[in-house]
Parts: sequence; C-alpha cells; structure tokens
Amino acid sequence: MAKNYVKAKADKKKSASKAGWLLAFFVVIFAVLLGKYALSGSAEIFSGLPDSDAAYGIARKFIQPTILSARVDFSDAEYKFAKKSDSVYVIKSFYTEKFDDGATSKTHFTITLKYNGGAGANVSNWTLLNLDKDN
Repeated sequence: MAKNYVKAKADKKKSASKAGWLLAFFVVIFAVLLGKYALSGSAEIFSGLPDSDAAYGIARKFIQPTILSARVDFSDAEYKFAKKSDSVYVIKSFYTEKFDDGATSKTHFTITLKYNGGAGANVSNWTLLNLDKDN
C-alpha cells in the first residue's frame, strides 16, 4: 500500500507540473498578443471625441442626400462649429449648388448632430438631431 501511495503522489506531481507549464505557455501567448495589440496603434477607436473637422465631414454626409443638384461645392474653410454638452455638435455653414443652365444657388444650413461613440468617421455612430436650411 505504501508503494501505491508513493506512485500516486509522483503521478500527481507529474500532472501538476504539466498543467503548470501549460498555464505558463498560455500566459506567455496572452502577453505576446496583448503587447502586439498595444503596439499596433489599432486603438484609434478610443481616441476621444471627434474634432470639428470630423464633425463637419459627417455633417456633409447627412446633408448630401437632401440636395437636388449633383454639383455642389461646400464651404469647407468657412464653417462655424460649436460643441454642446453630451456629445452634441452644431455646425453652421453653406453650400453652393450649380445647375445645368449655369445658375447657382447658395444655401446656408445649421445642422445639429449627436455623437454616439465609436469611430468618429463612421456615419452610423452619429444621430441627426436637427437640420435647418435657408436660401
């Protein structure tokens, strides 16, 4: 009986040692993957709130389907930007439509957008709260 006890104890020690090495192997693999992710720069999703240029780019994407003309020039350098509380952005600007007969029409707009989180350049992460247009 003493012989079986010693053999069982040796077997347990051997299996515990294998489990320890296996656990150490997985910890090293996890550390390597975590280090690779941290150094890859793929954490741009968590870069904070979008700036005024990103919000203006999204505003253009929301306004574009409401414009009748296919030829439109947005005033990229002359927009006004305000950030309200709770990720709400207000942008005032204008665009100029060019029609086939050579006529142009200048339309001023004020758009209010809410940023819902995620990638700032993705339209699906924004909600249109209000759009006012004046000719």
